[in-house]
Amino acid sequence: MIGLPLEVTLPRLRGIRWRYCTKWDEGPAAILGMSLLRLGICQANDWSGSAVDFVEHGFKRFCSQNHVAAAKRVWVGDLRITDSLFELTEQERNRVEAERGGMTDHLYLIGDYEAAASIPIGATLTRLEAEHAHLPAAFYEVFTTNLYKWMRVYDYLDAQEHAEMWMEDLSDEELEASIYRKVDLEIPACIKNHCKTVKYKGARILLREIRPHTSVARELIRHLREMDAHGQGHEHAWPGQISEKGVPGIETWLSDAEYSRPGCLITWYENDAINACFDEEAQPNVALPIRLGKSAKELDEEVRRIFDHASAMLRSLASAAKIVELVRDLYDEYLREHRLESGLPAEPGPAGVREEQL
Repeated sequence: MIGLPLEVTLPRLRGIRWRYCTKWDEGPAAILGMSLLRLGICQANDWSGSAVDFVEHGFKRFCSQNHVAAAKRVWVGDLRITDSLFELTEQERNRVEAERGGMTDHLYLIGDYEAAASIPIGATLTRLEAEHAHLPAAFYEVFTTNLYKWMRVYDYLDAQEHAEMWMEDLSDEELEASIYRKVDLEIPACIKNHCKTVKYKGARILLREIRPHTSVARELIRHLREMDAHGQGHEHAWPGQISEKGVPGIETWLSDAEYSRPGCLITWYENDAINACFDEEAQPNVALPIRLGKSAKELDEEVRRIFDHASAMLRSLASAAKIVELVRDLYDEYLREHRLESGLPAEPGPAGVREEQL
């Protein structure tokens, strides 16, 4: 037997929100949202009925205004506002909220990187050395000093530390065949001979005074000076600067994670000894707490300071992205001249990140 067709009624869903947040999310977002509105980061027309959405709309516009699209061409990471430094499962979050007995009085601006951007800088240093003997060391000093304000940088200094640790247990025969001994041998003379004498202050003066002959050198220096200007007055907001009193359990978490994940890997060329020593860890690079339990004036001052840091970070990394693209172009030119093929990975991986257009 075949029954009669069932009548099906579909309700109209117009005007119903597609996303809902709990009071644990809405409450802190409302406090932050009011501060962002007072500071002009959020606007009245960002309101759609949810404080979380209100903050999200303002934050996305803020990031766009500070050149996040340009930064994302090179840096693969995440800048977000969250209520916890730690990754929590749904069960862990429910338990934390139950134990807390109320809404959180802290939010955090978190910045971390999914993979390290690969920067094979050797060919660029050779070009700069043709302009001035000290220019490669000056460029490297200012570039890495500014990158360190926003991320952990893995370069030859990290590789040296890694190599020294592992070489201690090697026999003479193993040492002779080891990649670790190549770390020191592969350092370019323009860096090894001048890195101890060319310091940040003097490097900035040289970059300001030098008049390069080639357009690519002028462009590199121009972007580097822009990057340096954006970073002035800012220091790296390491998670380790947050006290155990402010965030219970942070010392254990930092100890377990040990290091922040590098945001970039600076090598002389692909597959060199630095690349062989490279490793990744799993701790955020930037963590700035937003303490909500303050007066409106004090909260606005703290939020302004934190968003100034975020603005400087995004603008600086946008300038740095232009430098990295030029560095990669110079490296590609070097490969063509020597009839070599690029080995930079096309997808995020443990050794670096680069997109290839085929």
